[in-house]
Amino acid sequence: MHTTLLIAGPTGLIGSTALELALNDARFDRVIALGRRAIERSHPKLVNWAAADLLDALRNERVDAVLCCLGTTIGKEGGDKARFIHVDKDLVLGLGKWAKAQGVPVFCVVSAIGADAGSRVFYNRVKGEMEQGLRSLELPTLHIFQPSILTGPRKEVRTGERIGIAISSLLSPLLPAIYKPMPHDVLAKALLNAAFHRKGGTHTGRDIRALAG
Repeated sequence: MHTTLLIAGPTGLIGSTALELALNDARFDRVIALGRRAIERSHPKLVNWAAADLLDALRNERVDAVLCCLGTTIGKEGGDKARFIHVDKDLVLGLGKWAKAQGVPVFCVVSAIGADAGSRVFYNRVKGEMEQGLRSLELPTLHIFQPSILTGPRKEVRTGERIGIAISSLLSPLLPAIYKPMPHDVLAKALLNAAFHRKGGTHTGRDIRALAG
């Protein structure tokens, strides 16, 4: 059995971790990195699909599973809400439509705890609208991951997030499982394992850790 995995957003914290794990995972024979720039990494399994407009890089080729790790922050986009929506919702839904047209069996996406299309909080609302849009596509298998705050070696400095991690880590013993800080590698492992699960669903804290094995 030959398995081709497509990872969208392969340079971020979760995407880059999932990419490295997939390249060293015997279950995957081919790993496609979908991004705006080619990954500077040499590996016999690795294939780059790259274009300035991300969706232009998509091809009419067989893929067994998609891991969508696309995401940005308002700060990174200079406070531009429209740009944030483009990355966190529009590109994700565009990828979902491509997957639907190609008949991709499994689609996994990283969302966030608190995602709610009816929320007054901008971030939560956009994530909720993204989830709602993906569900409406009726993909064969859809896995939605809603981790709490993520821990791991980010390339950029996120002061607010660091403060949140410090506080939530101190309070972790008292927090419900869905709100405990989520190690980046645990989420990445869960995403890879979900690629082989044909029963979709929405995954939070304890469920994500169980999927990671």
